[in-house]
This record gives sequence, C-alpha cells and structure tokens, in this order.
Amino acid sequence: MDVINGVTLKNMLLVAARNLEQQKDTVNALNVFPVPDGDTGTNMSLTLNAAVKELDRASDAEIGSLTKFLARGSLMGARGNSGVILSQFFRGFADGLAEVKAEATGEDLARAFVSASQTTYRAVMKPVEGTMLTVARVASEAAEEAAEEGKDAAGVIRAALLGAQQALADTPNLLPVLKEAGVVDAGGQGLLCIFEGFWAGLTTAPEELEVLLAEQLEVSTKPVEAVQIQGEVLVNKYCTEFIILGEGIDTEKVRTELESQGDSVIVVGDEHVTKVHIHTAYPGQILQYCGELGNLTEIAIDNMMLQNQEFASHKENHRLDYSANVDNVVGFPQAAVQSNEATEVGVVAVVAGEGLAEIFRSLGVDYVVTGGQTMNPSTEDLVTAVNSVNAKSVIILPNNKNVIFAAQQVKELVEKEVGVVPTRSAPQGISAMMYFVQDDPLEDNVAAMESSLSEVKTGEITYAVRSTVAGDLQIEERDIIGLAEGKIAVVGSNPNDVACDLLDSMVDEDSTVISVYYGEDQEAEQAELLGEALNEKYPDCEVEVYAGGQPLYYYIVSVE
Repeated sequence: MDVINGVTLKNMLLVAARNLEQQKDTVNALNVFPVPDGDTGTNMSLTLNAAVKELDRASDAEIGSLTKFLARGSLMGARGNSGVILSQFFRGFADGLAEVKAEATGEDLARAFVSASQTTYRAVMKPVEGTMLTVARVASEAAEEAAEEGKDAAGVIRAALLGAQQALADTPNLLPVLKEAGVVDAGGQGLLCIFEGFWAGLTTAPEELEVLLAEQLEVSTKPVEAVQIQGEVLVNKYCTEFIILGEGIDTEKVRTELESQGDSVIVVGDEHVTKVHIHTAYPGQILQYCGELGNLTEIAIDNMMLQNQEFASHKENHRLDYSANVDNVVGFPQAAVQSNEATEVGVVAVVAGEGLAEIFRSLGVDYVVTGGQTMNPSTEDLVTAVNSVNAKSVIILPNNKNVIFAAQQVKELVEKEVGVVPTRSAPQGISAMMYFVQDDPLEDNVAAMESSLSEVKTGEITYAVRSTVAGDLQIEERDIIGLAEGKIAVVGSNPNDVACDLLDSMVDEDSTVISVYYGEDQEAEQAELLGEALNEKYPDCEVEVYAGGQPLYYYIVSVE
C-alpha cells in the first residue's frame, strides 16, 4: 500500500482500539508490583476508546482533520499516567500529519511517528528508558529508516511494528526492576498492541475487518463510569451535550454566551462542527440559542441529580455497617451545603472509598471525584469537577501517583487558575488539607500544602496477584503484602500481622500519630483488634482507626 487515506487511518485506529481492549488484562498483569490494581491496560484502552469515539466528530475524512479530533479525544479521555502519555503520543502524531489532507505517504507517517515520540519525551519531566517512551522512540526510528529506504506507507507501519517489538523485548535490560519481576514494561506492551492493530487494520481481509470494526465501535461508544461529584446541591442538574453543524460558527462567542447559563462549559471544534457540553438548569434555552447557529445532532440530556441519587442508593444498599461495636472508629458528618458566593480557593480531591470521601469532605474539600486505583478519572472528569467548583481558583489533590499527570493537564483546559498538590496517597491528601486556608491565595495554599507531604509516611496492605520476587522477599500468589511508600516491605498470611510488621518499619522516635483506614473487604472487628494492638505497642503514639471503605486494600496506614 503506497499511501493511506482517512478511511484507512480510522480503520487502523479502530482495530488498534479493539486489539488493546482484548489484551488490556494481559497488559494490567504486567504491573511490576503484584498488587491487584494494576490498571495500565485499562487506562490506555479507555483513553484510546475516547479518542476513537471523538473521530466521529470530524466533518470529513481528511487525515489532518481526523488527527485533530484524535488528539483532542485522547487528551480529554486520558486516564492515569499511561493514558496521558498515550494522549501525548497521539498529539505528536497529529502534529506530524497536520498538513496532510487526502493521503499520507510513508514519509508522512514516519514524520508523524517521530513527532509522536518527541512529544511523549517532552511531556515527561524525567524520561526513563525501558518504558513506553523507549518503545515509541525505537518504533519511530525504525519508521524513519524505512522511509529513507523508500518504503511505502505499509512498509513504514510494519517497520514501526517490528521496532516496537524489539524495543519491548529489551525493556527488562534497561530497567532492572522489570528484570527482577520477570516482566516487560506494561505501557510498552500496550503501545505494541496499538502498533499491532495498525498493521492488522492494513492487512485484514475486508469481510473480517468489517466484523472487527463493528465490535469495537460498540465498545467505544459504551459510556464509561461517570465521575461522581459528591457533597453538594446540584443547581445546574442537567448535563447537556450536543454537536452544532453549521457554517461560520464562532466557538469563542458560543462559549462566552453559555458561561452565564451554567457551569462545566466546554465548547470545542471549528466553524463547521462544534461540540458543546454544559451543566445547566435550563437545557431548552441552551438548545434554542445553539439551534439558531446550525443543525443540532447527538443531543444528550441527563439529570445528574437523579443519577447521583440512584448511585448513592445503590452504594448504601451494598455498604457494610462499619460502626457497630467499634469504639475507636470515628465517623464524619455530611458536608454542609455550600454557599452560592464564590470562594477564593476551592479543592477537588480524587478518593476511592466512601469513608475516605467523607473524611475529605469534612476537612473542607468542595468536590470528591470517585476514583483512584483501578479506575483513574479521565482528564475530562477532572475538568468537569474543577469547572463545577464555585471558587475563583481550584486545587486538585490527586491522592494517587497515577492521577498526578492527568491532573496537571487540567491547567491547560480550564479558564480558572489551577494548582496541583502532588499527593500520592489519601493520607498525604488528608495531611495537606490540614494546611488549607480557603481565603489565602492559591500560591500560598499550594506551597503550604506541599510542605506537609514530607510529614506523613504511607503504608498499604493488600494481596499479591501473582508470584514474584521483590528484593529478598519471595512472594507467592495470594500472599498478604505490605507496601511502605509504594515499595513491598513485608509479606505474610494475615492482614493484621502484616500491618503490624509494616508499621514496625515506619514508626520511629519522632512519630506521634498512627492512622489506620480499613477497606471494604476488612471487617470492623478486625480493625478494632489492630487498633488495640497498636495502642499497646506504641503507647507514645495516638492511634486512630477509621472506616476508609477503599477497594482492594485491607488497610491504608499512615505515620506522622
């Protein structure tokens, strides 16, 4: 195939999304640590699905036009570090094909792969070799060499695939932690799945390709779990989305007009096709105004208040009663209804677990985004949350290392000033909130909250999903493992015993407070026994036990 056109490119992306969707669990299992929340494959798959879905917004099949929507969709749908890096890959890929219209040659594709690799490296503050960055770079180098040799479009894509395969196999030699765990890089494997899909999209028989595309279109158009915004009264309760098809649409004018009609306003596109998203109390007025600008299509109006009530009811019916007979377990009241007056600084926190969410709300967090391990919120979820906060500026607490990168992207996508305090755990987020002063400027709050992060040490107790070796520790599948600051430190057979051993390595002479947050799979009685044991063992420390409700982790512990 000498060249590819827009239809072929779209097919390649659809098959790539299908391939990654089918192999995401395999990618997840490559997580270096054998914890049950490896989600690299899930994050990359959801990101690519969002990008594929956005391709339908393109008004034509020109390659340059398609890749603009590819870049936008992947950025807004990006989840976790791997998803954000993948979005930057597609952003660079789109930049490399920006001037291409009907057909892309082998040289065009090689330029796009090189641009994609360069953009991913620039996006990461401290690039590490042996990761998906390396896979992207080696694939781009192979594509560039093939183009210089005069290979056509198919030849360049095949060269990129072979380069990616070679680079992925070499990742354990570049990162010792991969070799120790006996795995290749998960993000690199996910990227290889995409390159495999590119090649399959070119070479699959038409009748088989038609089936694959139909299957993936069904997956890509399924709604993912929506961001849950908690602890507020929804005034603008109708989530309203649609597309305007017209001529000479002024997106800036539309955005300005709609800003006074609701919140979470997103208006993107061009003079011919414009996507509108808004939370409003009067969707009819929005539709009437925009309907005068062109034809409206793909109209969707959802009542978020009813959705949240249904969700809350479902959670309440399935939530364990953590309060019975546990004297040490402290409950937190519901957050007060917010004033309509805009505050100086608001806070958005990403939290997994209803108990932890209540704690954050009680400390003054305006909006809680339900997420974290296993379901990282997308960039668009965080944009929606930030735009919904009634404050002049907003601080985001990611509370997870895999959410920090996505949170940083929000700064470029909203008009409010946004600060990100790089909290890597819920205890760090709780500590940061102790330093939050609502009326202080954003910069002062961020500085004060960041200064608190070094004062808290975090530990986690979960189970191993596979056998592995971590340093001197031999770990078998289903063993209980304890992680101190993200590194496996203890192995055992009982969550309470592992928690005690883990805290032995964390508590020192300067420690004054030990906090224990027990998860949805741990009984309150066991948490009480752990609290009593810690009180006896560390009489100079204040021991606090809370119902965290977090999934997958029996306990999250912190030492201050």
